[in-house]
Amino acid sequence: MSDEGVLLPPDEPAVFARNATIMAVGTALSRVTGFLRYASLAYVLGLTLRYGQTNLPSTYNLANSLPNMIFDLVMGGIIASLFIPVFVEYLSTRSREEAWYVASAVTNISVIILSLVTVAGIFASPLIIRLMTAFGSYSSGNTTTEMVRDQAAFFLRFFLPQIIFYGLSAIFGGLLNAHRHFTAPAFAPIANNLVVIGTVIVFNFLPGPRDNQLHLVVLGLGTTLGVVAQALVQMPFLVRIGIRYTATLDVRHPAIRKIGRLAVPLLGYILLWQIGTWFVFALAIKVDGGVPSYQYAQLFFQLPYGVFAVSIITAIFPAMSEHFALRRLNRFKETVNMGLRSTLLVILPCAVIYLMLNKPIVRFLLQHGFFKAGDTELLSGVLFFFALGLVPYSLDMLLTKTFYSMQDTRTPMIINCFVVAANILANALFFRWLGVKGLALGFAAAYFFSMLLDGTVIRLRLGKMGGRKLFSTLLKATASAAAMALVIYASREMVEKLHPAAGLWRDLLVMMLPMAYGVAAYLLVARVAGMEELEAVGKMISAYLNRVRKRVSAE
Repeated sequence: MSDEGVLLPPDEPAVFARNATIMAVGTALSRVTGFLRYASLAYVLGLTLRYGQTNLPSTYNLANSLPNMIFDLVMGGIIASLFIPVFVEYLSTRSREEAWYVASAVTNISVIILSLVTVAGIFASPLIIRLMTAFGSYSSGNTTTEMVRDQAAFFLRFFLPQIIFYGLSAIFGGLLNAHRHFTAPAFAPIANNLVVIGTVIVFNFLPGPRDNQLHLVVLGLGTTLGVVAQALVQMPFLVRIGIRYTATLDVRHPAIRKIGRLAVPLLGYILLWQIGTWFVFALAIKVDGGVPSYQYAQLFFQLPYGVFAVSIITAIFPAMSEHFALRRLNRFKETVNMGLRSTLLVILPCAVIYLMLNKPIVRFLLQHGFFKAGDTELLSGVLFFFALGLVPYSLDMLLTKTFYSMQDTRTPMIINCFVVAANILANALFFRWLGVKGLALGFAAAYFFSMLLDGTVIRLRLGKMGGRKLFSTLLKATASAAAMALVIYASREMVEKLHPAAGLWRDLLVMMLPMAYGVAAYLLVARVAGMEELEAVGKMISAYLNRVRKRVSAE
């Protein structure tokens, strides 16, 4: 009997592959347009004051990071990690009407809280920026600490309303994912990126100096409108699945009380991590180009994580939540194990690419306009150290989601106390030694530590988690990655000797040929080693191609 038209359990391989494929395609397009967004910003702003000749790279990136930080601190973790499991539980065990009633209450309460925070933040913008630059002593050329603070506060007033729409986007996306609708949430950030790219184009052709008030207003408004678009494009899809909105603020409902009770340790977790993030920015702002180089390196870092790891985590999270709610512990553990092995398979070669080809990648993709060779040196060095943390970060995010699917927020908060302390100590030490690169190394070290702690606690709590399978995958993937690194090194040396003259064509060859040969070597060795996970990846690709073929046939 064909599976077509039959509703399969959400964690069956075929359904897992289909959902992960949808997420991977949407997230890939989102990350590609996201990269184009940041590439366009790099083109018109540069990375450092030395080349950009204004302090816009630091002030824009610093101010634009704050709405995300504040949203995560106030509501982000609650919406993503608590509301969705509770909503799925109500869909699975209660009536659909009650589940939507809970969703309405959470939405209304969230909007009110985020609106109040936004208004307060607008008035307190100078104080917030002063806190983010608490270590002061920023100086480069004619730019002083006060000039940086004034311009960043100006931007922040335009950016803070993003907090409300980040909340709506997270709620809308979570509701759609809970109904196994992954397309709209995965593709919604594309609208954000396209709006900002259009804003940058307008910014580039405006008359006058790039840091006059007109330029700043256009950049500030356009960036916030991108987040508005990201939220609103999901609304038609909510209507399609039958949204049932109620104008209620029922804080006494058992589900709301449950979310509130679970939120207390989660807020502690987020607060601790945001303290660590504040420490990073307070150090990075002391270095010319420190904040944008850290954030641009994170952009590259997040690309493979967002395309592959997030796709896998998002595809299995509803199933994990459902299995645990219904006490199907064996299937729960199998789903977690499948997610860990699949993540390891696809993330490890991405880390190798960044470790071996960071400079060619940055040079080819960003070294244009106001982004110069010195900027490439700075950014590629930061990216190298970030790459060391790509695998532990991706695995740890899945392990943290495992706790949340169990509706346990207390354990991650306790673990995070140790992780944040280790991260701050590592950042303070490595920053003295390596500058901004040291902050990336501190990030990698913190998530390696966090991965070990999370994995150990889950193993002690749930018992055997299929460790032999996971260890076998690790050994085979490591052997494949070693072969990949050797091939990349040899092929890069060959290309550089055959094409000694600098130029865009040479930069492309130095980036693409070693990358292609390295991926081929990784897949070949993995297949020879008999990695079972390759079949799941194959199903993911096959499901995507089938979807494309059906759409083409339908047209």
